[in-house]
Amino acid sequence: MAGTKGKADEVFAKVKEIIIREARVDEASVTPDATMNDLYADSATRMSIGDELDREFELGILDVDLAEDTTVQDIVDFIMEQLGESE
Repeated sequence: MAGTKGKADEVFAKVKEIIIREARVDEASVTPDATMNDLYADSATRMSIGDELDREFELGILDVDLAEDTTVQDIVDFIMEQLGESE
């Protein structure tokens, strides 16, 4: 399990990069406890973030549902869980 923290950091960095690009927000505002609402991500933006996450991590999920109260950490945890199942 020693590599899990490193992998989570790697996933967080990618998620953050996607959110910054898609939501057009400042890097400093993308923290683990920031919600989609905090990041001013409307439904279309959340959908495009979900699409990019699906592509980036090859989740194979047609619709990654990001609610207004979904946090960045929730997304990282979800992706880690998905990646864990696919190993």
